[in-house]
Formats: sequence, C-alpha cells, structure tokens
Amino acid sequence: MQTAKLEKDQLEIAGPNEQQFINALFVLFKTAQYVDVNNASYLTQASKFYVCFRRLADEHGKISIKSIDGRIFVGDKLVKFDSDGLVRARSVMDQWHELGVGGAVLDDSLDNRQLDKFVHLLATVKIQTRDAQTIAQRLTELGIEGITLLAIEDRTPRPILTDEKRTVMRRAARATFFRAISVAEDVMVRAASDRDIDLGRAKRVVHSLIDQIADDESSLIELTSIRDFDEYTFAHCTNVCVYSLTIGSRLGMDKQRLSQLGFSALFHDIGKVKLPEDLIRKPDAYDENDWIQMQKHPQLGAKTILRNLRFEPHVARAAIGAFEHHINEDFTGYPALKYRKPTNLFSKIISIADTFDALTSGRVYIKKAIPPDEVLRKMMYQMTVKFDAFLLKLFVNVVGVFPAGTMILLSTEELAVVSKNNPADLSHPTVRLVGNRDGILPSYPEIDLAAPENAGRKVVRIIDPQKYHIDVKSIILSDK
Repeated sequence: MQTAKLEKDQLEIAGPNEQQFINALFVLFKTAQYVDVNNASYLTQASKFYVCFRRLADEHGKISIKSIDGRIFVGDKLVKFDSDGLVRARSVMDQWHELGVGGAVLDDSLDNRQLDKFVHLLATVKIQTRDAQTIAQRLTELGIEGITLLAIEDRTPRPILTDEKRTVMRRAARATFFRAISVAEDVMVRAASDRDIDLGRAKRVVHSLIDQIADDESSLIELTSIRDFDEYTFAHCTNVCVYSLTIGSRLGMDKQRLSQLGFSALFHDIGKVKLPEDLIRKPDAYDENDWIQMQKHPQLGAKTILRNLRFEPHVARAAIGAFEHHINEDFTGYPALKYRKPTNLFSKIISIADTFDALTSGRVYIKKAIPPDEVLRKMMYQMTVKFDAFLLKLFVNVVGVFPAGTMILLSTEELAVVSKNNPADLSHPTVRLVGNRDGILPSYPEIDLAAPENAGRKVVRIIDPQKYHIDVKSIILSDK
C-alpha cells in the first residue's frame, strides 16, 4: 500500500466500488455486534459485503482500509460518507482503535468464511488494553493468513505550547467566543421583531469558531463553563454551537458540513423569542400551562428561520435542527410526531449539547444548576432512550470526566480548576492551580495531571467554588 496522501490538493476521492465496500463492511461489523453469524440478518449483510469485496479485490487485488487523523481510506482513496454513514464509520473505527487496530489489508484470496471470522472476531473480542498483537495471534489461530492488521497512524502534529503561546491562543478564543455571543444576541433581537437577519455575519462567526476549534479546541470548551451571563440565552446558543462543532470535528466532518452544523446550533433556540418574556424569565418552577407554552418553541423556531432568512442549505438545516432538537431517540419529547422518522444527525448532536448546557447552567426551565459530572451520569443513564449512544460517548470524550470549569480538590490539598480534558486519560485532565493550604495563589499555573512529574497529584473530589468564595469565571478569563 502506498502512503495515503493527506494534503488536501492531493487527495483522491473513493469511487462507487470503494464506497459500497466500506459501507457494507461497517454495516456487517455493527450487525455482528448484536447477532451471531447464523442469524438471517447477518447472513444477508454478509452476502452483500462479500459481493462488494469480490468486485473490489478482482479490480485491485489486495484491499487496504486505514483510518488516519479521523479520515478513512480504502487504498489511497479518501472515503466520503453521508450523515448516517459517518457516525457508523467513526463508531467502528473507534472500536478498532480501542483494540490497537488502525486498519487492515485484505488479500484477494480470502473467502467468505474467513471474512466472517475476521469481522466476528473484531466485533466481539474483549481486550482491556490496546493490543493488536493479540488480535493478530487470534487470526492465526483461526487459520486466517490473508489479513494483515495495521498500526494506528496519527499524523496530526503535536506542537509544544509555551506559556506565551497558550496565552495568545486563549485571548484569540475569548475574542471569537464573545463575538459569537454578540452575533447570537443580534440574531435573537432581530428575530423577535421579525427584522431581517444578517446571514453572512452569522456564517462568518461560525467559520471563526470552526477555525478556532481546529487551532485550540480546549480554550473554547473552557469558556463554555462560564455561567453568570446576564442574558443566558445568547451564551447558551454559543455554547451549544461550540459543543456541536467539536463533536462534528471529532466525527471528521468537512468544513462545509461543520458550517451548516454550527449555523444550525447557533439558531436552535430562536423560537424562544416568540414566547412571552415573563415565561422565559419566570423565577419559579414551571406549571403545566408553562410547559405547554415552552414546548411550542421548536415549531416557532422552524417557522421563524424559514420566514426571516433567505432559503438555502444552511437555512434548511437550521430549520430542521430547531424543530427536532427536543425529539428523543425513542420519539418521546416534543413536538409529537404523527409519523415516526429518525431525526437528522445535526439534531442528534444539538440535542446532546443543548441538554448538557441547560442542565449545568440552571437557567430557564431548569432552575437549579447541576454539577457537570452528575449531568453526564444522568445523560449516560438515559442514553438509549434520549440520545444517540455513540454521539453521547463521543461528547463525554470531548468534555471529559471532569469538564472544563470544574473545581477539584487534589490529593496534595491543592485546589484547581479544570482547564482542558485529556482524551487519552479522562481521569487526569490539565488544570490551573488556584490555591493550597496557605490560601489563594497570586497566579494560576497550568499543569497536566497525566504528566509523570505530577504522578503524586490525584483528583480527590469535586468542590463547590462558592463554598470557598472563588470566582471561577475570573480564573478562566485570567492570563495569569
């Protein structure tokens, strides 16, 4: 196999045969996770896959499948997926990566029996740590010699950031984040009075957020933990946009699709401007009539978007996201649907981001903020009912066990605020030290709890910052 060319101007896009092959493989893999090889559903999918395999093998001989930097290649050709295929592909490749497998080369001599054994092995094997060698040994034991497993390959450069560079990046993230809040406010104010909305300005700020996430995802995620905004709705829309774009980026979406996703997320709650202001600002718990009113905002949002914006793909996507973001995986939620139809991928992503931010903020109809770790536990408990299971797991990987902005007590009796998640070790995030036995520190040094030199620092528990009269917002916004 030649090295896959990752440079944008050199990429060759997979053709129909490669596309059908990889889709058939991933569908078969997901099927093998739930049924055995003699099940009728499995046999049907296996037959489709073998036809695709034979067609491609007869054309090229050996077939290589590889994931590099979140993108999937068959041979040297980049595979493009639709929305459902993208989620399925990332789900499968993430599970392969957990086994230490970055891809495979399939020889054209393989028959359907050997391919069945290979798929079933990867779909059902349980290994606690990444160990491709053990998988390869199992293949040999099964008598399969025509498959070569490939190592995980990640070509994303990992620059070492100086404190000065980190400060510059934080400032850039703040500028982009607060500009997005300003745009969200402008959108909401104009929509409330049925004035024209500046479509171009909204797109530009979404593009800025996309670029910022590509450069420095953690600084934006850190800013979403700020809760004491006077106008929560505008910050909420921005937070949901940031979370959604981060999930989309982890899925490997291209910039055009990210743009549509971010635009949809920014506009997801626009229907609330058509509700009575005293309902939105009501300090007490909602009664039944309040809930009936509030549950109208998805329909109102879709109507407002379609009425106030020139129709084009971004607008169509945003209208769907506004309408569907409170419809659950089991079709409960609202609005009630006359005919059950799976919700759009963007709506599934926005639903997760919206729920997490609403519950952790304690605003509008959720009057008491819930700690982020508890929110994640609640969401995972409701996973199969309310949310797409894979997307929710991906989101947990984004925000971590201790989401940004969480105050924690360390085993060294130091207080710290989580600044960014460590995807490779969720229980050891990067934190900013804010205090010790002697009191609050004059500056907030950032340390990585996963680094060997910090092996003695363990997270003991989550702390309520109000108990210690600590302003987390000022720490997050500090350059010290």
